[in-house]
Amino acid sequence: MNLRVLLVESDPEEVLFVRDVLTEIEEGRYWTNWIRIETLHAAYAEEAAAILANELVDVVLLDPAAEGNSGSETFQQVQAAAQQIPIVLLVATEDHELALRLVRDGAQDFLIRQQIDCAPLAHAIRNAIERHRILTAARAGAITDPLTGLPNRGGFLTFADRDRKLAERLGRRLMILVAEPRISADASTAQGRQNRDLALVEAADRLRSLSGPTDLVARIGQTRFAVAVFDTEAESVEEAWARMYSGGHEFRIRIGAAIFDADRPVSLDALLEQAALDLAPSAMAMRR
Repeated sequence: MNLRVLLVESDPEEVLFVRDVLTEIEEGRYWTNWIRIETLHAAYAEEAAAILANELVDVVLLDPAAEGNSGSETFQQVQAAAQQIPIVLLVATEDHELALRLVRDGAQDFLIRQQIDCAPLAHAIRNAIERHRILTAARAGAITDPLTGLPNRGGFLTFADRDRKLAERLGRRLMILVAEPRISADASTAQGRQNRDLALVEAADRLRSLSGPTDLVARIGQTRFAVAVFDTEAESVEEAWARMYSGGHEFRIRIGAAIFDADRPVSLDALLEQAALDLAPSAMAMRR
């Protein structure tokens, strides 16, 4: 079974390097179900789009800065042409925050250039393809909450577990929040249910406004929401907690938190359970 990889990269030296790594992956038998790796190359997004329109591709390896821009535009162009194909980003160390944003926008994974080697790249490709398959199946089963437009519980579990694995691999902390607005509406009447729904939509909008560009916000229960927040150089999880807690208190939204530490990894279910336990009116600080 052949694996067809489209490499979108404008630097000739980087193209040769990644091709060599892919050749070593093939020769080293890093997986058993792919016998041969075929690498296609495009220097720019337009060239990549032309290839994707005429060739079958299993995964895209993309340098979002291939055209010397901010990266988002290149990613969006390639993503539009590769809607059914997983994308793995190859980024410089200084583009780490950009990579996190693009993962939120639909990239399956990313690798820092200095960390590119056979095992990490093989792992990223294999996981990206499998994760994309799961997400495609999940979307077919609907992962969006129709009331708020946020991901539902199934969507959150899928995306946040990807974040947890990414945080473990990168040695980053990840904060999981569980939020619940104070709703006084009586759901036993039609008017009460309408008022409750309006309160939930307002709470969803408030949580969106409080969240950062790389945060994941979802509705995970009847009146509960969840947020996944990466620890970044721009903002630590402690600072994010202070922002979310202060804003939540202002809008009468209770918030509980749990921190994923790569040195003491736990499951996403355990993090959600811990955050839910922290969901008390008197909670003033994160559990650690």
